[in-house]
Amino acid sequence: MNLTLTLSPHQAAELQRRATAAGTDLETFLMNLIVEAESADEPTAAELPYDRWRLEFQKWLQGHQPRNPDLDDSRESIYE
Repeated sequence: MNLTLTLSPHQAAELQRRATAAGTDLETFLMNLIVEAESADEPTAAELPYDRWRLEFQKWLQGHQPRNPDLDDSRESIYE
């Protein structure tokens, strides 16, 4: 999809300055702004009820594998 924006020279220069400061081109910078705006509509962890937060956290945990399953992190192992 193509979109045409009419910006003042000051607005265009400011966007270009911000894109350059972020180390990216203007198109990528604007796409990142759009993605951030979309995710802003989703509730943060602090806004979720505890039960829903806990479910989301459990799903997140299940998506990660332990880095070293052979590591013994029991308290008893430090006394050996």
